[in-house]
Amino acid sequence: MDTFFQHDLEKLKVDVLTIFHKAQEAVRQSRQALLERNEALARDVVDGDEEIDTLEIAIDAEILRLLALNQPVAKDLRFIVGSMRIVVSVERIGDEAAGVAARALGILDRQPLPRSLLMEELFGFALDTMHKAARAFADLDADLARELCVDSEDALELNIKVFKEMNEYMIAESRTVERAVQMCFVAHALKRVCDQCSNIAESVIFIKEGACDRHRCD
Repeated sequence: MDTFFQHDLEKLKVDVLTIFHKAQEAVRQSRQALLERNEALARDVVDGDEEIDTLEIAIDAEILRLLALNQPVAKDLRFIVGSMRIVVSVERIGDEAAGVAARALGILDRQPLPRSLLMEELFGFALDTMHKAARAFADLDADLARELCVDSEDALELNIKVFKEMNEYMIAESRTVERAVQMCFVAHALKRVCDQCSNIAESVIFIKEGACDRHRCD
């Protein structure tokens, strides 16, 4: 029975990493859709959010089954509860990616704003943060998870810089206001992606050490 339970825990880990990968791909594609004005890709991201939602529901059901049938304790219980928290954060990242793609669709009929290196940097930062968060969970690396708390502060700083840059566009030419506002929302969505990665990091520390680090990044 214990062997079957350990197999189920391994499967749960694989399932969490699978939904993680899909959310990461959604963010990557939303970046391409926005910066390259790719309508088809933007629609794929919006439509694909349903798949991430379906995976979350399936993982939740599996977690409830594991809790009901096995009554786990200690590190196994922490792993299951931590995985449940992580999946919630990953699903929200998928929502943010779909929101970015939807905003990309909303400004397709407008002339593009000048290229924003800050926005590209923020996209890259968010994707790198997701990669670190996935690796921290896969390896249960509490030290790497703690690094993500610092990364979250850097994401906030980049987010503010993008807002200031867009504000300068709006001051210079009122016709750019709508597009600049949409880009501000995109920047905020990417900052929220990094926030969710911090939440995931807290769950990794909880799984590994049994310590509740929730909200310590604040």
